[in-house]
Amino acid sequence: MLLRYMASQETLLEISDRFNVTESSLILIRREINNAVFNSVFRRFIKLPSISDLPGLANRFKNLGDNRFTNVIGAVDGSHIPIQWPLDKANCYYNRKQFYSFILQGVCDDSLKFMDINVGWPGRVHDSKVLKNSSLWDTGFIRCDGGRYHLLGDAAYPLKEWLLTPYRDNGHLTRKQRRFNEVHSAKRQVIERAFGLLKKRFRRLQFINMISIDEICKTIVCACVFHNICILQNDLDVLDGIFFEDNDGNIAPLQILESDAQGQAKRVQITNRL
Repeated sequence: MLLRYMASQETLLEISDRFNVTESSLILIRREINNAVFNSVFRRFIKLPSISDLPGLANRFKNLGDNRFTNVIGAVDGSHIPIQWPLDKANCYYNRKQFYSFILQGVCDDSLKFMDINVGWPGRVHDSKVLKNSSLWDTGFIRCDGGRYHLLGDAAYPLKEWLLTPYRDNGHLTRKQRRFNEVHSAKRQVIERAFGLLKKRFRRLQFINMISIDEICKTIVCACVFHNICILQNDLDVLDGIFFEDNDGNIAPLQILESDAQGQAKRVQITNRL
Protein backbone atom coordinates (compact mmCIF):
# COMPACT_ATOMS: atom_id res chain seq x y z
CA MET A 1 0.00 0.00 0.00
CA LEU A 2 2.80 2.41 0.82
CA LEU A 3 4.51 1.73 -2.49
CA ARG A 4 1.26 2.45 -4.30
CA TYR A 5 0.90 5.65 -2.32
CA MET A 6 4.48 6.73 -3.09
CA ALA A 7 4.27 5.86 -6.79
CA SER A 8 1.05 7.71 -7.55
CA GLN A 9 -0.97 10.84 -6.95
CA GLU A 10 -4.07 8.83 -6.02
CA THR A 11 -6.01 10.03 -3.02
CA LEU A 12 -6.04 8.16 0.29
CA LEU A 13 -9.63 7.15 -0.44
CA GLU A 14 -8.74 5.69 -3.84
CA ILE A 15 -5.84 3.66 -2.43
CA SER A 16 -7.75 2.44 0.63
CA ASP A 17 -10.61 1.30 -1.64
CA ARG A 18 -8.13 -0.49 -3.92
CA PHE A 19 -6.77 -2.50 -0.95
CA ASN A 20 -10.08 -2.78 0.88
CA VAL A 21 -8.91 -1.03 4.06
CA THR A 22 -10.02 2.14 5.80
CA GLU A 23 -8.32 5.47 5.21
CA SER A 24 -7.25 5.55 8.86
CA SER A 25 -5.54 2.15 8.44
CA LEU A 26 -3.66 3.42 5.39
CA ILE A 27 -2.55 6.54 7.27
CA LEU A 28 -1.36 4.40 10.19
CA ILE A 29 0.55 2.07 7.86
CA ARG A 30 2.14 5.01 6.07
CA ARG A 31 3.26 6.56 9.36
CA GLU A 32 4.63 3.27 10.78
CA ILE A 33 6.68 2.42 7.69
CA ASN A 34 8.00 5.96 7.26
CA ASN A 35 9.12 5.94 10.90
CA ALA A 36 10.76 2.53 10.47
CA VAL A 37 12.63 3.64 7.35
CA PHE A 38 13.73 6.92 8.96
CA ASN A 39 14.84 5.38 12.28
CA SER A 40 16.28 2.02 11.18
CA VAL A 41 17.06 1.98 7.44
CA PHE A 42 17.97 5.50 6.39
CA ARG A 43 21.68 5.45 7.30
CA ARG A 44 22.17 1.99 5.81
CA PHE A 45 21.26 3.11 2.32
CA ILE A 46 22.15 6.80 2.25
CA LYS A 47 25.70 7.50 3.39
CA LEU A 48 28.76 9.31 2.12
CA PRO A 49 31.61 7.11 0.89
CA SER A 50 34.63 6.31 3.03
CA ILE A 51 38.03 7.72 2.06
CA SER A 52 39.05 4.30 0.73
CA ASP A 53 36.12 4.33 -1.69
CA LEU A 54 36.96 7.69 -3.24
CA PRO A 55 39.51 6.55 -5.89
CA GLY A 56 37.08 4.04 -7.39
CA LEU A 57 34.25 6.55 -7.37
CA ALA A 58 36.43 9.21 -9.00
CA ASN A 59 37.51 6.75 -11.65
CA ARG A 60 33.89 6.06 -12.62
CA PHE A 61 33.17 9.78 -12.84
CA LYS A 62 36.28 10.22 -14.98
CA ASN A 63 34.57 8.19 -17.68
CA LEU A 64 31.59 10.55 -17.76
CA GLY A 65 32.49 13.15 -20.33
CA ASP A 66 36.00 14.59 -20.63
CA ASN A 67 38.42 12.33 -18.73
CA ARG A 68 40.79 15.24 -18.05
CA PHE A 69 38.33 16.56 -15.45
CA THR A 70 39.40 14.23 -12.64
CA ASN A 71 38.77 13.51 -8.94
CA VAL A 72 35.03 14.17 -9.08
CA ILE A 73 33.13 12.01 -6.58
CA GLY A 74 29.63 13.40 -6.81
CA ALA A 75 27.30 16.28 -7.59
CA VAL A 76 25.13 18.36 -5.27
CA ASP A 77 21.99 20.35 -5.92
CA GLY A 78 18.66 21.29 -4.40
CA SER A 79 15.21 20.25 -5.57
CA HIS A 80 11.84 21.77 -4.66
CA ILE A 81 9.19 19.31 -3.44
CA PRO A 82 5.74 20.91 -3.92
CA ILE A 83 3.46 20.89 -0.87
CA GLN A 84 0.03 22.23 -0.04
CA TRP A 85 -0.48 25.63 1.57
CA PRO A 86 1.21 25.43 5.03
CA LEU A 87 -0.89 26.44 8.00
CA ASP A 88 1.98 28.31 9.67
CA LYS A 89 4.42 30.81 8.13
CA ALA A 90 3.19 30.09 4.63
CA ASN A 91 5.29 32.90 3.11
CA CYS A 92 8.49 31.05 4.13
CA TYR A 93 7.52 28.13 1.92
CA TYR A 94 6.55 30.19 -1.12
CA ASN A 95 9.55 29.90 -3.42
CA ARG A 96 10.84 32.04 -6.28
CA LYS A 97 9.08 29.70 -8.72
CA GLN A 98 5.79 30.76 -7.16
CA PHE A 99 4.61 27.62 -5.40
CA TYR A 100 4.89 26.22 -1.86
CA SER A 101 7.68 23.73 -1.36
CA PHE A 102 10.22 21.97 0.82
CA ILE A 103 13.84 21.79 -0.31
CA LEU A 104 15.55 18.44 -0.80
CA GLN A 105 19.33 18.87 -1.00
CA GLY A 106 20.93 15.80 -2.53
CA VAL A 107 24.39 14.51 -3.35
CA CYS A 108 24.53 11.63 -5.82
CA ASP A 109 27.19 9.44 -7.37
CA ASP A 110 27.66 8.35 -10.98
CA SER A 111 24.93 5.69 -10.67
CA LEU A 112 22.34 8.31 -9.60
CA LYS A 113 22.32 6.89 -6.05
CA PHE A 114 21.97 9.45 -3.26
CA MET A 115 24.99 9.57 -0.94
CA ASP A 116 23.67 12.39 1.24
CA ILE A 117 20.40 14.25 1.63
CA ASN A 118 19.14 17.17 3.70
CA VAL A 119 15.38 17.64 3.94
CA GLY A 120 13.07 20.20 5.48
CA TRP A 121 14.15 23.74 4.65
CA PRO A 122 11.32 25.98 3.42
CA GLY A 123 11.25 26.65 -0.31
CA ARG A 124 12.10 30.34 0.03
CA VAL A 125 15.58 29.58 1.42
CA HIS A 126 18.51 29.86 -0.99
CA ASP A 127 20.41 26.67 -1.89
CA SER A 128 23.67 28.07 -0.49
CA LYS A 129 22.05 28.65 2.92
CA VAL A 130 20.74 25.09 2.97
CA LEU A 131 24.24 23.81 2.23
CA LYS A 132 25.89 26.02 4.87
CA ASN A 133 23.47 24.71 7.51
CA SER A 134 23.90 21.05 6.60
CA SER A 135 26.39 18.50 7.93
CA LEU A 136 27.95 18.39 4.46
CA TRP A 137 29.27 21.93 4.90
CA ASP A 138 30.99 20.98 8.18
CA THR A 139 32.47 17.71 6.94
CA GLY A 140 32.84 18.19 3.17
CA PHE A 141 36.54 19.05 3.26
CA ILE A 142 37.33 15.95 5.33
CA ARG A 143 34.94 13.73 3.37
CA CYS A 144 36.77 14.77 0.20
CA ASP A 145 40.12 13.67 1.66
CA GLY A 146 41.29 17.15 2.62
CA GLY A 147 40.15 18.65 -0.67
CA ARG A 148 41.97 16.16 -2.86
CA TYR A 149 38.61 15.13 -4.34
CA HIS A 150 35.62 17.33 -4.98
CA LEU A 151 31.90 17.57 -5.55
CA LEU A 152 30.35 19.57 -8.34
CA GLY A 153 27.69 22.22 -7.74
CA ASP A 154 26.03 24.91 -9.78
CA ALA A 155 26.66 28.66 -9.55
CA ALA A 156 24.30 29.01 -6.57
CA TYR A 157 26.95 27.45 -4.34
CA PRO A 158 30.21 28.96 -3.04
CA LEU A 159 33.46 27.85 -4.65
CA LYS A 160 35.53 25.69 -2.28
CA GLU A 161 38.45 23.33 -2.70
CA TRP A 162 36.05 20.42 -2.18
CA LEU A 163 33.15 21.98 -4.09
CA LEU A 164 33.80 23.19 -7.62
CA THR A 165 31.34 25.53 -9.31
CA PRO A 166 31.27 26.94 -12.85
CA TYR A 167 32.63 30.32 -13.85
CA ARG A 168 29.96 32.98 -13.76
CA ASP A 169 29.24 34.07 -17.31
CA ASN A 170 29.90 37.81 -17.39
CA GLY A 171 30.12 37.86 -21.15
CA HIS A 172 33.91 37.88 -21.09
CA LEU A 173 34.77 34.23 -20.41
CA THR A 174 37.76 32.80 -22.22
CA ARG A 175 37.48 29.79 -24.47
CA LYS A 176 39.04 27.58 -21.79
CA GLN A 177 36.65 28.91 -19.14
CA ARG A 178 33.68 28.18 -21.39
CA ARG A 179 35.08 24.71 -22.00
CA PHE A 180 35.40 24.19 -18.23
CA ASN A 181 31.74 25.14 -17.78
CA GLU A 182 30.66 22.74 -20.54
CA VAL A 183 32.56 19.78 -19.07
CA HIS A 184 31.44 20.72 -15.55
CA SER A 185 27.81 20.76 -16.66
CA ALA A 186 28.10 17.43 -18.48
CA LYS A 187 29.41 15.72 -15.36
CA ARG A 188 27.07 17.53 -12.97
CA GLN A 189 23.94 16.45 -14.83
CA VAL A 190 23.87 13.22 -12.82
CA ILE A 191 22.15 15.05 -9.96
CA GLU A 192 19.49 16.43 -12.29
CA ARG A 193 18.90 12.94 -13.65
CA ALA A 194 18.74 11.56 -10.10
CA PHE A 195 16.05 14.06 -9.09
CA GLY A 196 14.16 13.45 -12.33
CA LEU A 197 14.19 9.67 -11.85
CA LEU A 198 13.20 10.03 -8.19
CA LYS A 199 10.16 12.15 -8.99
CA LYS A 200 9.08 10.04 -11.95
CA ARG A 201 9.29 6.80 -9.99
CA PHE A 202 7.73 8.24 -6.83
CA ARG A 203 5.15 10.65 -8.17
CA ARG A 204 3.98 11.57 -4.68
CA LEU A 205 6.97 13.94 -4.60
CA GLN A 206 5.39 15.94 -7.40
CA PHE A 207 2.91 17.21 -4.80
CA ILE A 208 2.67 16.15 -1.14
CA ASN A 209 -0.75 16.85 0.31
CA MET A 210 0.02 16.60 4.05
CA ILE A 211 -0.22 18.90 7.05
CA SER A 212 2.51 17.53 9.31
CA ILE A 213 6.01 18.87 8.52
CA ASP A 214 7.53 15.81 10.21
CA GLU A 215 5.54 13.43 8.00
CA ILE A 216 6.38 15.36 4.86
CA CYS A 217 10.10 15.13 5.64
CA LYS A 218 9.90 11.42 6.42
CA THR A 219 7.98 10.76 3.21
CA ILE A 220 10.73 12.46 1.20
CA VAL A 221 13.43 10.50 3.05
CA CYS A 222 11.51 7.27 2.47
CA ALA A 223 11.32 7.95 -1.26
CA CYS A 224 15.09 8.59 -1.43
CA VAL A 225 15.81 5.34 0.43
CA PHE A 226 13.52 3.36 -1.90
CA HIS A 227 15.20 5.08 -4.87
CA ASN A 228 18.62 3.84 -3.70
CA ILE A 229 17.30 0.33 -3.09
CA CYS A 230 15.97 0.20 -6.66
CA ILE A 231 19.36 1.25 -8.05
CA LEU A 232 21.20 -1.28 -5.87
CA GLN A 233 18.88 -3.93 -7.31
CA ASN A 234 19.70 -2.74 -10.85
CA ASP A 235 16.11 -1.62 -11.27
CA LEU A 236 16.81 1.44 -13.37
CA ASP A 237 13.56 2.75 -14.72
CA VAL A 238 13.35 3.19 -18.50
CA LEU A 239 12.49 6.80 -17.78
CA ASP A 240 16.11 7.47 -16.84
CA GLY A 241 17.94 9.19 -19.63
CA ILE A 242 14.74 10.90 -20.75
CA PHE A 243 13.70 12.85 -17.73
CA PHE A 244 15.78 15.13 -15.53
CA GLU A 245 14.96 18.05 -13.31
CA ASP A 246 15.72 21.38 -14.84
CA ASN A 247 16.31 24.69 -13.12
CA ASP A 248 12.59 25.28 -12.72
CA GLY A 249 12.08 22.09 -10.81
CA ASN A 250 8.91 21.07 -12.67
CA ILE A 251 29.31 13.44 13.99
CA ALA A 252 30.02 16.93 15.84
CA PRO A 253 30.70 19.78 13.51
CA LEU A 254 34.36 19.95 12.52
CA GLN A 255 35.88 23.39 12.27
CA ILE A 256 38.14 23.31 9.24
CA LEU A 257 40.16 26.31 8.18
CA GLU A 258 40.37 26.40 4.43
CA SER A 259 40.82 29.18 1.96
CA ASP A 260 38.43 29.89 -0.88
CA ALA A 261 41.53 30.72 -2.92
CA GLN A 262 42.36 27.01 -2.94
CA GLY A 263 39.13 26.33 -4.78
CA GLN A 264 39.91 29.06 -7.28
CA ALA A 265 43.40 27.65 -7.84
CA LYS A 266 42.04 24.15 -8.38
CA ARG A 267 39.46 25.38 -10.85
CA VAL A 268 42.07 27.28 -12.85
CA GLN A 269 44.33 24.22 -12.84
CA ILE A 270 41.59 22.03 -14.27
CA THR A 271 40.59 24.73 -16.74
CA ASN A 272 44.12 24.90 -18.15
CA ARG A 273 44.13 21.12 -18.51
CA LEU A 274 41.00 20.99 -20.65
